[in-house]
Amino acid sequence: MRAITFFLLLLSPCLYGQTTFNHQYTLNFPYKVFTSVLPTDSCFYARGIITDTTGGTYKVGNLFLKLDLNGEVEYQKKLASAEKSYEAWLGDLAPTADGGFIDACLAKDSTYKGTIIRYNNVGDTLFTSEFLHPYYPNAYFMFVAGLAATPDNEYFFLSGIDGDTSDYHNADLYVLKFDSLGNLRESFIFGGSPTQIAFSMLPEADGGLIIGAERSNKGQVWQNYYSRAHIFKISSSGEIEWEYFTPVNQLFDMARAMVRTPDGGLVIASGKGIEDPINISTGQLQWFPYLFKLNSSHQFEWGTEFRGARQAQETSAVKVVSALDGSGYVATGRIIENYSIGVEVGGSWIFKASPEGDSLWARYYSFFDGILSFPHPWDLKATPDGGYVIVGETRPRPPDSPQLLRAWMMKVDEYGCLIPGCHLISTAEEAEKEELALAIYPNPTLDFLNFQLRSSHPIKEARFRIVDSQGKIMGSYQSRRPEDTFIVPVQGWAAGVYFLQYLMNNKVLISKKFIKH
Repeated sequence: MRAITFFLLLLSPCLYGQTTFNHQYTLNFPYKVFTSVLPTDSCFYARGIITDTTGGTYKVGNLFLKLDLNGEVEYQKKLASAEKSYEAWLGDLAPTADGGFIDACLAKDSTYKGTIIRYNNVGDTLFTSEFLHPYYPNAYFMFVAGLAATPDNEYFFLSGIDGDTSDYHNADLYVLKFDSLGNLRESFIFGGSPTQIAFSMLPEADGGLIIGAERSNKGQVWQNYYSRAHIFKISSSGEIEWEYFTPVNQLFDMARAMVRTPDGGLVIASGKGIEDPINISTGQLQWFPYLFKLNSSHQFEWGTEFRGARQAQETSAVKVVSALDGSGYVATGRIIENYSIGVEVGGSWIFKASPEGDSLWARYYSFFDGILSFPHPWDLKATPDGGYVIVGETRPRPPDSPQLLRAWMMKVDEYGCLIPGCHLISTAEEAEKEELALAIYPNPTLDFLNFQLRSSHPIKEARFRIVDSQGKIMGSYQSRRPEDTFIVPVQGWAAGVYFLQYLMNNKVLISKKFIKH
């Protein structure tokens, strides 16, 4: 039986039904990032941000895209102006009752303006509806946390704003409610002392709104930080009905995303951290991704910390979704690993907790490239086939690299596998005979080589290299996380036959052929 299990591990990915892929996009713009994705049965819709220098004028704009189920772009349409920039970083692109879409962004010209964008069913902009800071002109800064649809086809707009201008550390939350035509129905301001940042929201069936935020002294001090996730509900009339703060004696990141649970509770994506001293007068907050649940009485029920190679900045869980089959909650975030080829290697991960908070699995994706090595996920959604799609960007490494940011999209199956069958590895560890295999997907490949070392016994460190048909070394890679899925860009390589090799003590143990189209 064990031999059969390991044999299944080596079978072609074509035996698994769900489509998986990993793509980066240039889109003919210098700078591009996907910040929201909307999966359907037949395609993906995405929203992003681009810079455009058409006509010699530098512009920042929004981008609306439709992609097929393999992640190939069918069309893209931009909203950009020489006089005004549009940036939609947070919140979700939402469908409307008439088959179109609605979105929220920050528009900037001589000042900051919250903006609602209505698209038709093919991504043409129908109209934009703008509004100023409520204290304008005495204050103007605005941070847009996004838009969320209500059950009655109205929309909440959530943002952070400057508060009392006599104290620039005082930040307020600004909530507005619009109808489907962008007409303002009502608005509410919630004072925050000290700094409060809004980041997520969930409309309720009773007309209320649950808001995920943060209270901290970040930006005010250089050490001795405190940081607490803050979740609260406002009624349809703007009154606070209940609120929850994470413990005061621990460091928690903001409530970056939330999902409802079948029993009336909430699961929140955040981070749990430490203050890492840099010198005698300066510290730095660093995080591990963290999921926690509040029960229907808004009390803490469980929390699960997902540990990577080390804590780091910007490694909180950034999005969480419910598994469509009710088997738990899946989240994504960024990870940094500094054991490979003498430099930091950035990656992404996707991980799952059971309804009771038990850690079920975690999949790591390491990008081995000296330039485009740090993927940054912005959104995660469950797909109709039971899998998951992540969108974001790949950031240049080093930051002053001449290479520019690329939009990024990755589709994985229900087990979080980019290379189908990765979930069988744990079963293979029971095999009596030590076995090794290299899994490559897809093969042939066009833009990226995605590969994974699969073993029936634990391995502490892995070394790989890729050679061409003449034996020329195209790349060498090392990691102390051999269970990762490794991603190597091959776009610029000549078409032909190559060999991926796994080495131990400078000896090739496995060599697997792949074809670059």
